Amino acid sequence: MHLPRLNFAAALLLSSTLFFTTACGSKEDEPKPEPTLYERMGGLKGVEGFVDVLMANVAAEASAQNSSMLRTHTPLLTDPDKPARLARLRNNFINQIGEATGGPLKYTGMTMLSAHKGMMITEKEWSVWRQAADASMAANNLGAKEKAEIAKILDDMKDATVGH
Repeated sequence: MHLPRLNFAAALLLSSTLFFTTACGSKEDEPKPEPTLYERMGGLKGVEGFVDVLMANVAAEASAQNSSMLRTHTPLLTDPDKPARLARLRNNFINQIGEATGGPLKYTGMTMLSAHKGMMITEKEWSVWRQAADASMAANNLGAKEKAEIAKILDDMKDATVGH
């Protein structure tokens, strides 16, 4: 007489297990999170490529006749410790962009305000620098979405960089 109750209980347990297993779905059914900008740029190599081309663009502009950025870059370009200073600037910028784009890198350098205090960077200098950044994005074949996201990251630094 207890046998039908046992079969009913077993069937109920089995059906509820199947229901909850299928109702909850599997991780395969969940949408994958969108890759970070860091990942879409190509990870560390992509960030390094962006920074390296940007630094080369700025150096070329600062070396050109009628340069708009020579005034603010002369101290860096004439520093006897130039190679170490450029390497430090490069590494800090890679870390800063790597962190801002959602990567695992951590920026531990100065705040933008502290780093640029006393430089009195003008709107014109900022604009020319941004053009160099845009050229770096193009040279690195970044898509429109990635360019817009990097531009926002850079433009968010403007208030702490210009006019101090």
